[in-house]
Amino acid sequence: MLLLDVSFTWLFYVVGILAGLWVLGNAFTGPLQHWFIFRPRRLRQDFQYQFEAPFEELFLETPHRGRLNALWFKASQPAKGVVLFYHGNAGSLARWGHLHHFFIRHGYDFLTYDYRGYGKSTGPRSEKSMYSDAFAFYDFARKHYEPEQIVLYGRSLGSAFAGRVAAEKPARLLVWETPFYSLANLFYTYYPFLPHVFYFRYRLSNARSLRRIRIPIIVFQGSGDLIVPHRCAARLQPLLKPGDAFYTVRGASHNNLLFYDLYNRKMEEALR
Repeated sequence: MLLLDVSFTWLFYVVGILAGLWVLGNAFTGPLQHWFIFRPRRLRQDFQYQFEAPFEELFLETPHRGRLNALWFKASQPAKGVVLFYHGNAGSLARWGHLHHFFIRHGYDFLTYDYRGYGKSTGPRSEKSMYSDAFAFYDFARKHYEPEQIVLYGRSLGSAFAGRVAAEKPARLLVWETPFYSLANLFYTYYPFLPHVFYFRYRLSNARSLRRIRIPIIVFQGSGDLIVPHRCAARLQPLLKPGDAFYTVRGASHNNLLFYDLYNRKMEEALR
């Protein structure tokens, strides 16, 4: 009888520990998840951007009380089209705006915006509202460019928004730089020993979008990426269509693909 009581006591403790870990895990993937995903740099509303090329600063009013700050750089010659750039999870347009050099050099206008809570952009943040903003950004571009002139470019976190737009809207091309299969899969890539029992406030599934994308896709992923490990992005490769391309940039990490010849050659070919 004593042995039976001890067994039930240990079982009670084990169940209690597992339940506590489940609650703790759901706190990190649920209410607290946004603290780990988003790394914004906030800017004063009177902040003055400084770039070498001329640009237009604008604000887009979007559903769910969104107000998005955007920058629009235009090529000096009549542009081949526009790159709609959905940026990564850190910084603000003060950082990402400098990428206009690369795309304008290839004859493309460059249009990018800050997510809610980044830079000068405001509004309550949720997965639904951020997808809605991504479409509003595309709709603004469509007032000025035809679909065959639009290149959707999603970097890291931005791959989810560019991918969702590509799944539902016409464009010339989708470029994914350091994308992930989904945020849930990225979490389990970091912690493969954990059971798949957690709720995720932000799921952001590129795999789900990819199954509905009909336009051409180019994917770039560094072999040494520690933020989005290569094996997480590589799970997207079997879902690509014939004619799509997945390029592994050997030695590259999360933030330096621009310094590798393979990336530059393939982007030049795509934008030519």
